[in-house]
Amino acid sequence: MLETEMEENKSGMIKIYDVSYEVLRSFVKYLYTAEVLLDEQMACDLLILAEKYQVKHLKSFCEKFMTSKVNNENAIASYAFAHQHHAKQLVEAALSSIIENISILTEREEFKELLERDPRLVVEIYEAYLTRQVNTAEK
Repeated sequence: MLETEMEENKSGMIKIYDVSYEVLRSFVKYLYTAEVLLDEQMACDLLILAEKYQVKHLKSFCEKFMTSKVNNENAIASYAFAHQHHAKQLVEAALSSIIENISILTEREEFKELLERDPRLVVEIYEAYLTRQVNTAEK
């Protein structure tokens, strides 16, 4: 960012407006120490920031944390979030949780909202579910 002809290079300052003070503080602390304390919300916020500024190790760390927290309550939201932020490991964990509990989760309001907001993701869920059913039937 500071190597191109961008405003940040000319001024020597990077202005970040789209995150809270706590998230930015944790981000900068991570850049200096490679340490960060995570909860579910901080992991989401830091993953977004790490993706934006291409801090791959932090993004991976947040993704692993979020993957470990996937359950029936957050699987649909985690799946949509993971797709939006190119978090492959989180996509797989959330999809697996959704498929294992598809009859329950497809009745939830958040699933219906996902269908309206991004039907492509719902198609992917059903394709994965059907693929698993075919593979199970073949065994």
